[in-house]
Amino acid sequence: MLLEYENLLALANRQSRRGPMVDSSVSATAVNASCGDECTVWLKVVDGAIADVTFDAKGCVISRASAAAIADAVIGPIGQIGLTNGNSIRSLLGVAVSPLRERCLTTPLKALQDAISKL
Repeated sequence: MLLEYENLLALANRQSRRGPMVDSSVSATAVNASCGDECTVWLKVVDGAIADVTFDAKGCVISRASAAAIADAVIGPIGQIGLTNGNSIRSLLGVAVSPLRERCLTTPLKALQDAISKL
């Protein structure tokens, strides 16, 4: 359990793909009002594919780790993004997350889905 938490914390604190993207095609923000987690996602889309993604996630370790894992997983054709719910993100993280923390886990996914819906 401790090793899982250390891996989650390392992912949450990783700095790659963090921060605003100056030349993004679209961005969106999602907020988990129950605890204050907030995530903004910037996408650069070229020919129907996500060419680059950055994010800014504020909140708990689960939400920040989820944002980092999602950012790594979505590069490629938009139609092939297999992230649809908390279960798909749990498998990316490789850790068990309580159903009580579902919104923490899915706030970054909501930001991604909102950004894609603007295209």
